[in-house]
Amino acid sequence: MNLYLLRHGEAEASASTSAGRQLTEAGHQEVASVAMQFASRRLEIDACYVSPALRARQTAETFLSHIFNSPEPSIIDELSANQRAANLMLFLEKISANNVLLVSHNPILSELLALLTKGNMDDLVILDTADMACVSLEVIGLGMGRCPFILQACASTPAS
Repeated sequence: MNLYLLRHGEAEASASTSAGRQLTEAGHQEVASVAMQFASRRLEIDACYVSPALRARQTAETFLSHIFNSPEPSIIDELSANQRAANLMLFLEKISANNVLLVSHNPILSELLALLTKGNMDDLVILDTADMACVSLEVIGLGMGRCPFILQACASTPAS
């Protein structure tokens, strides 16, 4: 299985609720940049699961709009900002798809990356906004995966 862990793009600083924060224009651009890098590798996605938060749903929508044959995203509570990676691992054990996109937040995605690749959270790699980490694994379990790459948004060049 290949898990693609995509942190939401840059979101507005505040809204009436945290879950209601929207992506900024820069956030949409960050996500589009990562999506184009992903597409250039000719990678596929069979299933997509997304946090209920607006910024995560907008991230998934922007990302999937750049991918050929993209699946319909499914919103799941296990990817909510207040969830922990251990709960998400239990959900992942039930998935039969080969190439799975998870769109969510920190700390859950950075924790999941550490647990799946190192078996602990001693040396977390903190995913920045719109970063995507690939985790390749045969079995969902502590330290059972490897991270062949992390895609990062390309910085835009300021106008002169």
